[in-house]
Amino acid sequence: GNEKVSVFKRFWFLLKPHKFVLIQALIGAIIYTLLGLSTSIYIQKITDHVFAGGNTKLLNLLSVIMLILLVIQVVIGIFKDIFIIKTGQQIDVRLILGYYKHLLKLPQQFFDTMRVGEIISRINDAVKIRTFINDTSLTLTVNFFIVIFSFALMFSYYWKLALIILAIIPLYLIVYWITNSLNKKTERKIMERAADLESQLVESLNAVGTIKRFGLEDFANIKTETRFINLLQIGYTSALNSIFTGTSSQTLSRLFTIILFWSGTYFVIDQEITPGELLSFYAIIGYFTGPVASLITANKTIQNALIAADRLFEIMDLEREENENKIILTPDKIGDITFKNVSFRYGTRVEVFTDFNLTIPKGKITAIVGESGSGKSTLISLLQNLYPLQHGNITIGGLDLTYIDHNSLRQLVSVVPQKIDLFAGNVIENIAVGEFQPNMERIVTICKNIGILEFIETLPNGFTTYLGENGAALSGGQKQRIAIARALYKQPEILVLDEATSSLDSTSENYIQRTIQNLREQQKTIIVIAHRLSTVANADLIVVLEKGKVIEQGNHNQLYTAQGAYYRLWKQQAPILIDEF
Repeated sequence: GNEKVSVFKRFWFLLKPHKFVLIQALIGAIIYTLLGLSTSIYIQKITDHVFAGGNTKLLNLLSVIMLILLVIQVVIGIFKDIFIIKTGQQIDVRLILGYYKHLLKLPQQFFDTMRVGEIISRINDAVKIRTFINDTSLTLTVNFFIVIFSFALMFSYYWKLALIILAIIPLYLIVYWITNSLNKKTERKIMERAADLESQLVESLNAVGTIKRFGLEDFANIKTETRFINLLQIGYTSALNSIFTGTSSQTLSRLFTIILFWSGTYFVIDQEITPGELLSFYAIIGYFTGPVASLITANKTIQNALIAADRLFEIMDLEREENENKIILTPDKIGDITFKNVSFRYGTRVEVFTDFNLTIPKGKITAIVGESGSGKSTLISLLQNLYPLQHGNITIGGLDLTYIDHNSLRQLVSVVPQKIDLFAGNVIENIAVGEFQPNMERIVTICKNIGILEFIETLPNGFTTYLGENGAALSGGQKQRIAIARALYKQPEILVLDEATSSLDSTSENYIQRTIQNLREQQKTIIVIAHRLSTVANADLIVVLEKGKVIEQGNHNQLYTAQGAYYRLWKQQAPILIDEF
């Protein structure tokens, strides 16, 4: 796997490409801050020099200077915000699109064990990270400078009063420490419970048909409600923490003001400072307590970013499917498919195959039959290199799949799976998947050959009819035929049909059988997985699987005459037809 990298190193990696823009934004923010402190000097000069001597010239001069500074401050503020928006979007691109790109490169077993809602929730985590890196980190840096400059100005006026104010700072540190310990406990729980709720929502909406058919609306509602209440409970705790933080900061801010005027008035009476300097102190305090309070309230954002980074980078650290320095599989390299001493299991479950051996001849129709759970579909997943083997190897034309480029392999091996996924687009987009400029002539020819052209032409907008999410408006048979058209559009060298005709009527199935025979004549390799044995009787080779082992293989006549497992399957499915064979 990837070497673990500290969170802050990763943050720096995200910031590094934009460091010059951010430095400009930071310099702008510091100038903006210094200009803000000019208000305290303005108050002091007016109080001590304008009020006392009625110096209107000084008043006008100071006011014009303040107006000019205000304009400069506004312009700098706008540019600073634009810089932050730009870098924020660029960080979003690197984080969110980088995460999505990484997801698509992860092995299939990751998606078998991770809930979709949980995966999606990490995108929200990415937004929290960007908020911290781009907004909060800059704000914290600026606020730090505000505190330093404010104290420098206070000490320049009167060091004794500045020291009194400085003595209150430890109280802020105590509040920060308490806030930090409270947020650490609650913010991770909020993210985890929000992800759990999101997973439940995605799951229930994806299965809404099943929920309605079984009348599970109330049950689904209770499951969602329970998770939502759990989220609200921890959200309430988080809100209480925020109230504590906000109230503590406001209380300390008011305490600052009281102590300032209480002690400061004595210094004015003793003529150690002027009334203008005391008011200037007050203006600085107002300017200074806000940033200190925001440093405390920023703790929640910091915790969110650190927890979010932990959750996001947990997935980013997962090993991707290796696809570098691999052999590009081309049609001329296609040969027999050989499974040699293959052992495989899903995760920690019982082994599906142990020392499994099988050869699927090139340019022939091979049928794989057997009871449910015998490993038929798993065989196809392994052929597409979707899962790593525990032991053994699989070769195509003598080339080990381990060394073959995944993309080229999956381009030449087309699979029509049992569970068909259609995209929320039109018919063309679902047949010519992954192509921005589809070959309409090829699409029409394929649809004609498999007998779905007539059905497509009856749709409201023909080939451009929107099919809805996962082909919601189509029947099971219609979905299967579009999936078969999709597989054929890729012009594969190896075509796999996994129960691909289970929802078809006899007329539609005849079209598919003719297409399969045509492909065989073109020396394409066809693998058919079926429960319905009548669909595989014409295969060149029939392989019978039982509990992950090949127990019989041969053509229909050979296996039928042997009266073994294949014969028994025929007898179960079509006892009336037995005598005909």
